[in-house]
Amino acid sequence: MVKTVLLLISFTTGLSAQTFSSGSTGADGALNVTQNTTIQLPASGTLNYTTVNVSGATLSFALNAMNTPVTILATGAVTITQGTITVSAGGSVPGPGGFYGGAMGQPGLGPAPGQYGGTGGAQNGQWVGPLSLVPIIGGSGGAGPTIGDVGIGGSGGGAILIASSASISVTEGNILANGSGPSNYGGGTGANGAIRLVSNSVNVSLSNLQAAVVRVEAPAGSLTYTGNIGTTPVTAPINPVTALTNPPTIAISSVGGYPAPPATSANWGTINLLLPTQLQDPITVIVQAQNVPVGSQVTLMFSGSNATASPATTTLSGTTASSSATFAVSGLSRSGVTVLSASATFSPSQLSASLKQFGPDAVDKVELAAALGRPAKYRFLRKDGTEVSAADLSPELKRMFGY
Repeated sequence: MVKTVLLLISFTTGLSAQTFSSGSTGADGALNVTQNTTIQLPASGTLNYTTVNVSGATLSFALNAMNTPVTILATGAVTITQGTITVSAGGSVPGPGGFYGGAMGQPGLGPAPGQYGGTGGAQNGQWVGPLSLVPIIGGSGGAGPTIGDVGIGGSGGGAILIASSASISVTEGNILANGSGPSNYGGGTGANGAIRLVSNSVNVSLSNLQAAVVRVEAPAGSLTYTGNIGTTPVTAPINPVTALTNPPTIAISSVGGYPAPPATSANWGTINLLLPTQLQDPITVIVQAQNVPVGSQVTLMFSGSNATASPATTTLSGTTASSSATFAVSGLSRSGVTVLSASATFSPSQLSASLKQFGPDAVDKVELAAALGRPAKYRFLRKDGTEVSAADLSPELKRMFGY
C-alpha cells in the first residue's frame, strides 16, 4: 500500500473535522416523550426525526409486518433523561427484529434458536450476528416446552439502532433489549437482542443498557460511558454505514402451489398461509433468492411439525439476479401450525472469480437464513466456522454486500 501525505499550510484557525451524518430526513419531526408511548413501526422500521427527547417515561414500539429492528435517525440531539426506550420481548411476542420461541417439543426460531432436547430439556435461544451490528439483528427464540406441556418457548429481545448527527445523551435512563421467559416452565428462554448508538458525541451516565451486545460509536474524545449497569459495551470509532443496500436475499415464495404472503408475523398464534387438508404429499415448496450465486446450497427446515424435505439440501438454479430451489415436503402437520425456514450457504468467490482474500479474516462461506415471509439474515464464516464481523471484511467484499 502506498500512502500519500498531503501537507496543508494555512493561516486560518484550523481545519474542521469531518462529522457523521445520520441520514435522517427529519420527516417525522421532533419526538418528545413525557408519558408512556408506543409507536407503530413503519414498514421500513426507520423513523426520521429532527430531535428525540424521552424524559420520565417509556417509549416502546409495535411490530411491523416484517418484524424489522428499530432504526431511529435524528438530525439533532437525542436525549434520554430518567426515561426508557425498550425493544424487549413481551411474553410470547419478540421485540422488533427478534424471533419467536418454539412450539411444544420444537426448536425456537432465528439463526441460533434453542433446540428441543427431549427428556434433556429445552435449550435457551442465543444471539448470533456481526459484532459491527451491521446488519443489526435481535435474539433467537428458546425451544418449546416438553411434549405434553402447553405453551411456547421464550421470545428474543429486539434490536435498535439510534443514530444522531449531533449527540446522544443517556442520563439515569434505560435502553432495553431483553428476551422473555417461556410461557411454560419447561421451555427455553429467548436471547437478549442488540443496541447500537452512533453519533458525533455520546454520553451515557448512571444508566442501564441491557442486550446481548451493546455497541457505542463516536470519535475519539467524544465518548463518555460512566457509572452504568447492564451490558458492558463495545466502544469504537464511527462506522458511517447504518444500513445495507441491495444485500443478497432469500425467501419462501410458495407452498403447495399457494403463494406465500410477502410479509408474515411468524407468530405461532397467527396463520399466514392456510392449506387445505386434502393437499396430498409430497407438497412442493419453492425458495427464491436474489443476488445469491447460482449453485448455492439451500436447506429447508421446519418447526412445529415432524416434516421432511426431499432432497434435504439442493442448489439454486437460474441467474444471480433471480434464482430458485424446489423441495418436495412430506409430513406437514394437518392439525397444527408449522413454521418453515430456509437457509443458503455460498462461498464469496462465487460472486467474483477475481476475489482475493488473505489472513485470518478470509471468508470461506456466506450463510443466509429466512423464515416464511421474513427478511433474510446472513453471516460471514471462516473455514473453521467462526464468524467474521462486517468491519473486518475485505474492501471488495464490503462493496459486494453494500457495506
